[in-house]
Amino acid sequence: MEVLLGTIAYIAVTFPLAIAWHMKVFYKLYKEWHYFGNSPKPIIGLLAIVIQGFVLSYGYGLIDVVHESLFSGLAYSAVMGFFFWTCHVLSYMAKNEKTRQWKFLMMESVYLSVQFGLFGIMIALIHRMI
Repeated sequence: MEVLLGTIAYIAVTFPLAIAWHMKVFYKLYKEWHYFGNSPKPIIGLLAIVIQGFVLSYGYGLIDVVHESLFSGLAYSAVMGFFFWTCHVLSYMAKNEKTRQWKFLMMESVYLSVQFGLFGIMIALIHRMI
């Protein structure tokens, strides 16, 4: 049950945040950075988020911690968020010269901090409730 609820929580945090951040609030900047092509497909992004949510939620149950602890949820989420940051931000900057600037680095760092901070709180609360 925790994995299902964790997956749902991750989707509930990540998908609306991703759409609002990348395609609404800061759309012009991301367009300038060639972050997405001419016809982005949010449904494919949603599929990636569903898979990520499942893997992250399943993984949290495998580690030997007090799962109900807010600290454990945030610590796990910080480690996973840092891993995602290296894959998502640094690798994108390596591939796309238009994103090789502090503004992109900072914006994506804040975005991932919010995403994984909220998920860390939610995964701990889910384990506390069940």
